[in-house]
Amino acid sequence: MQSLLFLQTKPGCSFFSQLTIDNVNRAKISLIIVIIFEVALLIRNIFEHGFSLHYYVIFYIVLLTVSAVSLTLLWWMPNKEQHIRFLDRFIFSYYVFFIFWGGALTVLDQFSYGQVTAYLSNVLVGVLMYHCSMRKFMVMQFIPLVIISFAMYEAQANEDIFLGHMINITVFMVFATIGSRFLYNVAAQNHMQRELLSETNEELEALNTELEYLSMRDELTTLANRRGLYHYMDQHLQVENQQVSAVILDIDAFKHYNDFYGHLEGDHALRMVAKILQQQAGAEKTFVARYGGEEFMFVRFHHDDDNTTIKAFAEQVRQAVFEAQIPHAASPFEAVLSVSLGVSHSHIATEVNMTQLFKEADEALYEAKRSGRNCVRYYEEVTIEI
Repeated sequence: MQSLLFLQTKPGCSFFSQLTIDNVNRAKISLIIVIIFEVALLIRNIFEHGFSLHYYVIFYIVLLTVSAVSLTLLWWMPNKEQHIRFLDRFIFSYYVFFIFWGGALTVLDQFSYGQVTAYLSNVLVGVLMYHCSMRKFMVMQFIPLVIISFAMYEAQANEDIFLGHMINITVFMVFATIGSRFLYNVAAQNHMQRELLSETNEELEALNTELEYLSMRDELTTLANRRGLYHYMDQHLQVENQQVSAVILDIDAFKHYNDFYGHLEGDHALRMVAKILQQQAGAEKTFVARYGGEEFMFVRFHHDDDNTTIKAFAEQVRQAVFEAQIPHAASPFEAVLSVSLGVSHSHIATEVNMTQLFKEADEALYEAKRSGRNCVRYYEEVTIEI
């Protein structure tokens, strides 16, 4: 029901669009109230005077008809940006009609009651319910005022009464203008604050996204860190009908490298190795992360029932690092930088325990180190010493 009665505010829309949406929402309320009042006046007139087409009755019927048609149009008009300008012009036209209607009724009242209540009441409704620029306000209020003033002068035989009416109308219009400007400025300020809040929220959301990304990245190598690895695993372990394998990699004799070349060169070597690992992982659709220090972890989700593919991948990675020929003069094993890798079993993703998966890969890595390094070992080849 609310979506039918009120057009909804959209973030980032222009001030004109926002103002029009608010004016339309208020116009619907105005129209409902006007229709209720006019129906009530018609019923009262029928009870008091019967079915007569007195000019007051004609006025009530005209306003009731125009208001009912206007409410129907506004009620069913789609909430789309291309209709905003039409809606603004339509409700502006309605309020101009509404003020002229009240003015015409007031002119007729000069022949009997001599009041200006109908006109001033409609002016007040226009000020409160239709917030607009000064130019529109002048057109909507002052053009009818000039025409109605001349008509009242002709209709009111008593000049003192006419002068009193004009003084009251003038004072009323001064405050009506001040009120209109105040409401319009408040609307503009509210829109500016909403836009500023929306921009701030977008900036905060972007910053949070960036911070979340950075919190999952290793600053030195730009690979995912351990937190990023666990986040990746959490996202994919619940996917049905797939296997998961892990490969842990350790740079051989890296402490010797740092001691011989220095930590700055050690950092450079880590970045070079990380780049090689990223290239290999990207080509094979495998996730790679820096697990800590000189250790890196690969995780692959696949549909193979055996370890053939992951074993071949691990050997490919080992060769790629070795063939990069990064000098390591302090290594007791090779003259260039080499790596050792341990490969876990393939497990059903939805059933695997992450700790167990990594433990298998770590035990296989330990076996690779015992076997002389610069090699790949698989968990099923691990010798358990008793």
